[in-house]
Amino acid sequence: MTLDPGTVHRFAMLERAVKSFAKTGRFDESLKLIEEMLTIAPEDSGLSKLKARLAADLVKQAAQAQKIAAANQILEMVDAKIPQGHLGQTEKDLLAKAKEHLFSM
Repeated sequence: MTLDPGTVHRFAMLERAVKSFAKTGRFDESLKLIEEMLTIAPEDSGLSKLKARLAADLVKQAAQAQKIAAANQILEMVDAKIPQGHLGQTEKDLLAKAKEHLFSM
């Protein structure tokens, strides 16, 4: 099943907004957008993998910016919203490395 163009566009717009917030260190403001992004097409395993990769990158960036609470919240949302069965070994490894990086701070 392919995603409809509206869903793809909505995800892309949210992804850009979240990345823009992350570049400026505004992780707390982006949490609501991240949560919305994680709820898009929960049944699509390919999109779940993309969400997990993005979340792992955001957690690393948040940890580097000393936004520990935001990083923890992102990880909690990922655990709650992305089915583990959708993730491949690569995504699981990226999330594990992001958690390791966060907890080593």
